[in-house]
Amino acid sequence: MIITDKEKEEFRKAVGKVTPIKQNNIKNSDKPKPAPSIRVNIKDKTESYYKINDISSTERKVDGNTRLSFCSAGENNKNFKKLNQGKIKYEDILDLHSLTVNEAKERLEVILDDWKHQNLSCVLIIHGKGYGSKDNSPVIKNKLNQWLKEHPMVWGFCSAQPKDGGTGAIYLYFKK
Repeated sequence: MIITDKEKEEFRKAVGKVTPIKQNNIKNSDKPKPAPSIRVNIKDKTESYYKINDISSTERKVDGNTRLSFCSAGENNKNFKKLNQGKIKYEDILDLHSLTVNEAKERLEVILDDWKHQNLSCVLIIHGKGYGSKDNSPVIKNKLNQWLKEHPMVWGFCSAQPKDGGTGAIYLYFKK
């Protein structure tokens, strides 16, 4: 699509005077993001290491902008602070946003097992903020918050830095 000079001028008139932002607090990283690895088809995987408990939790529901934070070793732990600051490099990515709860649960069960066998330490899970759900509620985010706290492989997790998805994603750190 080519924009004519007339269209540019009309746009400038419609927008009016623009003041540039003086400071950008978001740091863009030059380091390349790891490409998601190829996964086994969920239907081909017969048994996973751990079945996620889907019993309804009494845990308080969070909204799309709430930061998640959980550490089995206590949140004052030095490594957990590094995780919160995005200083621990993630080794893989799982994108669950726009999936149903059942699809997300199945993918998570399979991928957690794969990550265990790959001996990964830290991964990024994108869950979204719930803007695509019926009531704009982050269903997958709330389920992850429940599931991961109960999972025996999980050492801790927290919301990602803005450059990695902010409150629409988490860094997940595994027990050794």
